[in-house]
Amino acid sequence: MAYSWDNRVMYIVRYFYDIDNNGFLDKNDFECLAVRNTIVESRGTFPDDVFAGNKKVMADLWNELAELADFNKDGEVSADEFKQAVKTHCQGKSYANFPTAFRTFIDKQFKTVDVNGDGVVGVEEYRLDCITRAGFSDVAEIDDAYNKLCSDDDKQKGGITLPRYQELYAQFLSNPDEKNSACYLFGPLKVIE
Repeated sequence: MAYSWDNRVMYIVRYFYDIDNNGFLDKNDFECLAVRNTIVESRGTFPDDVFAGNKKVMADLWNELAELADFNKDGEVSADEFKQAVKTHCQGKSYANFPTAFRTFIDKQFKTVDVNGDGVVGVEEYRLDCITRAGFSDVAEIDDAYNKLCSDDDKQKGGITLPRYQELYAQFLSNPDEKNSACYLFGPLKVIE
């Protein structure tokens, strides 16, 4: 159940887009994402130029997402609307065929996970990313998920590169198979209620 397609999409809504935790996506969430991404990417500092760039990217991202998913045009995207948009625009598709809004978010997300900026998400960065969304009583649970996620090629490269992250994120959203290794991209998942 935790790795079902519905739960994976709900996981994205809850932990990646609904930053203000009000149960739906709106313009405010993307304004909050601009602040968050600036602080994370800049490792605690807040450069005005980086924020200006993130603010524009996130405003554009919200506008495109609203166009794709705000079916009733109320200025909010419910979880059901988001699921329908993912099903329509992403399911069964590769990263290259995702709408610009989704590709942009995926690339920005990689930058926040790749804490040291070396272009590879290693196990330490993966652990840091996982603990921001859930509690774990044993690091082995996180490491096990990382090992299930990584291919032999990933391990040779020292972790997940941006192209591989794009591929895995696309599979996380587009592939309904619960046995897909991409299900572990964000660590061991919990059922979203």
